[in-house]
Amino acid sequence: MSHPISAFLARLPGSDPEIVRGTYTPATLGQLAQSLSRLVFTAPGGALLVAEGEQPRAWANVALRGVGVPVRRITLPAAPGPGPGFALIGMGAELGLALVGTPADPGVEMDEAMRLYEVRWSLSPRCLGAVLGLVAADLPEELTARAQGLREPSSVQMLRLTAELLDFTARQHATLAVTMRALNDRLRNHEDQTRMIVHDMRAPLHTLLISIRALQRQHFDPEGQSELLTVASDSAGYLLTLTETVLDSARLETSGWSLKRQPMRLHVLVQAVCDPFEMAARPDQARLRRAVAEDLPPIWLDRGLMERVLTNLVTNAIKYTPPSGEIRVSARLVHDGHAVELSVSDTGQGIPPEAQAHIFERFYQASDNDRRRGTGLGLYFCRLAVEAHGGSIAVQSALGQGSTFTILLPITGEGEG
Repeated sequence: MSHPISAFLARLPGSDPEIVRGTYTPATLGQLAQSLSRLVFTAPGGALLVAEGEQPRAWANVALRGVGVPVRRITLPAAPGPGPGFALIGMGAELGLALVGTPADPGVEMDEAMRLYEVRWSLSPRCLGAVLGLVAADLPEELTARAQGLREPSSVQMLRLTAELLDFTARQHATLAVTMRALNDRLRNHEDQTRMIVHDMRAPLHTLLISIRALQRQHFDPEGQSELLTVASDSAGYLLTLTETVLDSARLETSGWSLKRQPMRLHVLVQAVCDPFEMAARPDQARLRRAVAEDLPPIWLDRGLMERVLTNLVTNAIKYTPPSGEIRVSARLVHDGHAVELSVSDTGQGIPPEAQAHIFERFYQASDNDRRRGTGLGLYFCRLAVEAHGGSIAVQSALGQGSTFTILLPITGEGEG
């Protein structure tokens, strides 16, 4: 004989004072089923009858989680085309339970964790007997006979059950409060970050527009025209770099970046990054030195990604190092030849100790008063790109003495890492 879930609901009318009604989340419903089962199944020999409609959720496994004695499980045949939901009927040595749950909005597609269930449950032997009467034909006589000897739970047992459920509810509430606070903080951070990015975009946009309008409205000699075009090009380049960094950081965060690895020698990588800086060096720019041996083994890496990482580090070093200082890019084998260490050192102003632990975090700025530091995305992007290669990046710095950024990359073969 088949049993639709609606038939179990009919045996547990909502107007009966011995039947509890509620609307629960799956987490709360699962905790209720577990608490009831632990109360009922205190000795071997109990039985749990299970009926499930469409899309079974293994509620029997959920209900018996934490029960320390063997429990016989009996699956009741479902009706053709049953409605969604489930019914649990438990019979222990002295107590029994009846619990029926149906989705509050069965026709709406949603994540299971967000769904609400309309639930009716009872520990009353009378109510349990009414539900058992529906399935008696499918049960052994021993089980139907056992149902006759069940008793009402004592007041102490009900108090313990209530205390357990209240404790779970309180923990859920505390977790939700912490999550909500974290979401609010994240929302505020995103708002601050958006304002920060917009602020950093406004200045180069204004410079770009002013340069274009000046070129449109006035006639300049070739030298003046070249200067305006250089200013416009620099502003456009900054905007493009900022946009790419924002987008690429998001892709690296979600593992949406497919590394295009190729064998690369570090001295070639360093040369590709440092040559443009040296050719475009200003008289007031710190000296840029290299110390990379040509016999270092090749590394499989995404050349474009690592060039951007190294360019970012060298750009920062130039920005914060006085003309009398020096910037040094070096590389060496470490860990018995299983990895390489690529370093960018400077003799600049250094980074405060309290900032060094956070400098690779998203949108972190070492100094709120120093507007040259931009959005704080550059070093965050560097960390994501290096970690995508299976490596790590760290900083050592002292105020007034300079900083050293160190990238550690494993030496891997094609397709590894």
